[in-house]
Amino acid sequence: MRTLPVRPPYNLVRTLSCGQAFGWRVDGCMADGIFSGRRVHLRQVGDGIVVEGITERAALRSLRHYLNLDEDLAGVEDHLRSDRVLRRALPYTTGIALLHQDPWECLISFIVSAFNNIPKIELSVGRLMERFGEPGVDRGSRFPLPEALESASVRGLRACALGYRARYVTAVARLVASGKFDLERPQLLPYPEARRLLLTLPGVGEKVADCVLLFAYGKREAFPVDVWVKRAVERWYFRGRAVSNGQIRRFASDRFGEDAGYAQQHLFHYVRTRPRS
Repeated sequence: MRTLPVRPPYNLVRTLSCGQAFGWRVDGCMADGIFSGRRVHLRQVGDGIVVEGITERAALRSLRHYLNLDEDLAGVEDHLRSDRVLRRALPYTTGIALLHQDPWECLISFIVSAFNNIPKIELSVGRLMERFGEPGVDRGSRFPLPEALESASVRGLRACALGYRARYVTAVARLVASGKFDLERPQLLPYPEARRLLLTLPGVGEKVADCVLLFAYGKREAFPVDVWVKRAVERWYFRGRAVSNGQIRRFASDRFGEDAGYAQQHLFHYVRTRPRS
């Protein structure tokens, strides 16, 4: 058992339950999931997160980076508090951090997420890991490599409840495994160019591209627009008037700048947990 120090206002449960990743089960101040092929149990207590299942220093450093424990969330939220809507939301959403996810795992997870609900996404991602991932420790499994999904049978992918998304998973796996798509390339590009690059991939639309850029590549200006965020922005900023997703992204860029991704997460969490506010 180890403890990772955290700085206020970091909130583990809000960070892991606001739609960024699909492999965690949260309850109260605790979260269970698989990290680096190991089953881990996380519990936030005071100014630390107690970690069970990982003891090695290198793995703990990786977990700390993944959870983004060194982010200056107080500074981010001070900036967001200048917005009238977020000032009202922050008492209920404070402490959300943007995860630093593995680009490959994040990309496939969000391709699977398209037009899907969270329980079904969690089911599909879990089955992909069980059927095609390399064995980890203590009944854990690592996320399957591109080579494993490239050669997966149609029957095997269907057993993971992917539906029509199975063909996109296979196609993207082939591009990555062959080297035709370099997963490191988006990190090196400015946000607009990285976005255009991801949009060339099968099964990657605008929302999926922005999610991957925000949650895996650290492009904080990305503002994924789903039905929840669209509803929130139209209701609270456009007086209920319908606007396009493109208009919403331009509005978010002008209003929130480099913290647009953080604004998106707070709006997403607020509208889902307090829809009548």
